[in-house]
Amino acid sequence: MFQTTLNNRITFEGIGLHSGETIQVVVNPSYSETGVMFRRADIQGSSYTKASPYTVTSTQLATSINCGKGSISTIEHLMGALYGLGVDNALVDVYGTEVPILDGSAYPFVGMIREAGVKELNIKRKYLKFKKKIIIEKGDKWIELIPSRFFKVTFGISFDDNFVQEQKAYFNFSDGGFIEDVSKARTFGFKKDVDALHAMGLAKGGSLENAVVVDGSGVLNPEGLRYTDEFVRHKILDLLGDISLIGYRFYGHVRAYKSGHMLNNIFARTLLESTNCYSIIEQPETPAFGSLLELKPQGI
Repeated sequence: MFQTTLNNRITFEGIGLHSGETIQVVVNPSYSETGVMFRRADIQGSSYTKASPYTVTSTQLATSINCGKGSISTIEHLMGALYGLGVDNALVDVYGTEVPILDGSAYPFVGMIREAGVKELNIKRKYLKFKKKIIIEKGDKWIELIPSRFFKVTFGISFDDNFVQEQKAYFNFSDGGFIEDVSKARTFGFKKDVDALHAMGLAKGGSLENAVVVDGSGVLNPEGLRYTDEFVRHKILDLLGDISLIGYRFYGHVRAYKSGHMLNNIFARTLLESTNCYSIIEQPETPAFGSLLELKPQGI
């Protein structure tokens, strides 16, 4: 299996969830071994910075990275889409402070990537094959990796809310279900928290068009939910986007409970630093992309 990039350039614009500004983004094809690199194209003299767990500067409300003369926020959904569709290398020009939220999921990015096409390059892709268990904990939140012949995710969430409460899901890269089963899951929040953010001048671009808002015994969005368990599916999408910053595909079963952007980033760093727990290989043993979502995960 060889590394990949886009076959054609992608250009789009939309509202920034936190800034409320209209922002344009251009995603360009790139060469092998570059990874996904971001640039603040609206700042003169700004250079590209490779997205990695170590360039993350903030995990408050979204994942933000440092780009030399500025920062770029809310990269996780675009990163998740690139990773989920097997794009290893790209140059991302952002004309503003964050990647637009679009509909709150990764699905619009998926559509644009599929339209642009993905092509193979001339360098083989590298994979991390884990052979030892890794676990990190913070209070009642935890995330771990168990060696596996596949890349799998089991995720559980729990909220003190009558409508959301607890949800669990299992995600296995095997048969192409990422697009339909995970990429469409939207970001969500509770009305009381959204009102508080607005009062502080935050989440200026948030609306029912780009987020699911929970209030009382249901959601305020007229169209309702895309899945009955859309909340945990979106958490899996966020996790995928955050972990993709390690720059490798890998084999292992990631099990998480109540993990968010901060713990995801700590976990991604821990994976890279645990060099005695994995080997780097070029030949995949299993299908590299696709997914299967089971609604009754085991062992969480």
